[in-house]
Amino acid sequence: MQIRIIAAGSSKWERLFRRWGLSLLIGEEALFDTFGDPGVILNNLRKFNVETEKIKKIVLSHDDWDHISGLWYLLNIRKDVTVYICPGFRRDIKERVVSFGVKVIDVREGTRINDDIYSTGELYGESDGRKIYEQSAIIKSANGSAIICGCAHPGIVNIVRYVKERFQMNAHTLIGGFHLKNNTSEMNEHTIKKLQELSVRRIAPMHCTGRRATEAMQLAFGQNFIKAQEGEVIEI
Repeated sequence: MQIRIIAAGSSKWERLFRRWGLSLLIGEEALFDTFGDPGVILNNLRKFNVETEKIKKIVLSHDDWDHISGLWYLLNIRKDVTVYICPGFRRDIKERVVSFGVKVIDVREGTRINDDIYSTGELYGESDGRKIYEQSAIIKSANGSAIICGCAHPGIVNIVRYVKERFQMNAHTLIGGFHLKNNTSEMNEHTIKKLQELSVRRIAPMHCTGRRATEAMQLAFGQNFIKAQEGEVIEI
């Protein structure tokens, strides 16, 4: 299974100009999140020669603007997709998705998206005093499974542990935003240790993971650290 990085904003500069968020293509038919700048994701889909007509599933990790802004532009040109959202998404966001006439699925529990891709179902987290409902994607592969996170507000260690217990699955590869940007060095070391204890062997941090945590992960995972950049493909 191939995962292509369509768009990722990770720096303070990118956040200042709203070039912020995440979007990943899983295989050919599943798009995970739609970034914060619609122009960037649409341009990158063209630049990376993605056949958008093959995209049949759009999975939204959570309803923050930097993960859904490209959706409205995609739904203007594609009505034959299924959009996977969490029941806890804001009502106005859910109603706007439905207004495009596409199929919408609330993923309260673990949900099969296709033969190799699953949603964790809705998990709960908080950020700056806000309740956030978020799902992550699980990819099954003969080489080991992977987890893709949008922001990991429920806690990256909690998510990996949940997948291990709920799906009886060790996630050897971890990809996405891990929401560690405000962590201390000690907190990052503790998180990395817990992830390794949970059998994570390869890691591709981006978006809200934060520079300090990313550098600590690069040191800890060595050659199994993936420096994720737009356009690159991660093999699972």
